[in-house]
Amino acid sequence: MECPFCGEIMEEGTFCDRGGSYFLPVGETRPALLTNRVLKKKHAVLLPPEVFGAPFEPRPAAFWCRKCKKLLVDYKELPPVEG
Repeated sequence: MECPFCGEIMEEGTFCDRGGSYFLPVGETRPALLTNRVLKKKHAVLLPPEVFGAPFEPRPAAFWCRKCKKLLVDYKELPPVEG
């Protein structure tokens, strides 16, 4: 996918949020331990905490632009939130 902000090719992966929010590139498995060292080894991009804070499956598809540090997250496949 092309970044809508700068035109660079975006990296495909998933958005993960459990104890910390991060982008995980395609081909990397979710780590058992969420330490900075492990996430760096997995080429994960750490993100600020976000409001959901709850684990959800499936993980939403995401695209990361390393040049302009923009993240696009696709929530269309997730079940609706009941409330």
